[in-house]
Amino acid sequence: MAEYFGKPAQYYHATFDHITHKINRQHQKIPVILLTDVYLVDSQDKKIRLANKNDFIDAKGKHIIADHLWVKLTKPWLELPQELLQGDEIYFQANVEQYKITRADTVTKRNQIWDAMIKKNKRIETSWNYYTKHHYRKNFMTSLRKMRAKQQENITEAKKLQMQIKLVDYSLNHICKIHIVLLRKVKKNFQRETYSYVRFKNQGYKYSAWLAARTMDYI
Repeated sequence: MAEYFGKPAQYYHATFDHITHKINRQHQKIPVILLTDVYLVDSQDKKIRLANKNDFIDAKGKHIIADHLWVKLTKPWLELPQELLQGDEIYFQANVEQYKITRADTVTKRNQIWDAMIKKNKRIETSWNYYTKHHYRKNFMTSLRKMRAKQQENITEAKKLQMQIKLVDYSLNHICKIHIVLLRKVKKNFQRETYSYVRFKNQGYKYSAWLAARTMDYI
C-alpha cells in the first residue's frame, strides 16, 4: 500500500469481517473494523487490475493490495442502511495513511540484528589484534584496511536486514462514500440491526461494544 500513500483518495472494495476495539496511547478503547481481501476499484466498483510481484493474492486468485486491514469505525459506517456482518462486501473511498509500528517484538528484532553485527565485528577485530600481536605482518596497513572493510560489510548487511523489518505500516483512513455491494444471507435465528450514529455519539463505547459483540457472536 506504500505506493498509494500521499496520493488522492481512491476507491477500494473489501469484505467485512467483524468489529472489535483497540487501545490507543491515551488508553482509550477505539472501535475498529477488520476488513479482508481489499483491492482497488473505480467509482463504479469495477476492479482495477494489479499485477505487481509483491501483490497479495486472495482465494479466488485476484491481486489485492491487502489481505486484511484494521480501519476505524466512524460516522459513514454507522449511516449505512443495514448492519454489516461477516462476509458482506462493500466498496468505499479512502486515503492511505502511514503509522508507526510500536510492537516490542518488531523493535527487538531490529536491535538483535544490530547487536549481532557488533559482536561479530568485535570478534573480527579481536582475532586480527591477536594475530598481529603474535605474528609479524609484512603489509600491516593493507591488512588493517581489509579488516575494516570486512567490518563495514557487516554494518551494511545489518542495515539492509533491519530495513526489511518495517517500523511503519499502512492502512486506510478518511473512509467515505461507502456502498453495500453484497449482503450475505443471514444465519438462522439472527437478524440484522439498523445502525444508529446518534446512539454511538451518546453512548460511545457502550454502543460500539454491543455492535462488536454482535459481530463476534455471528462468527
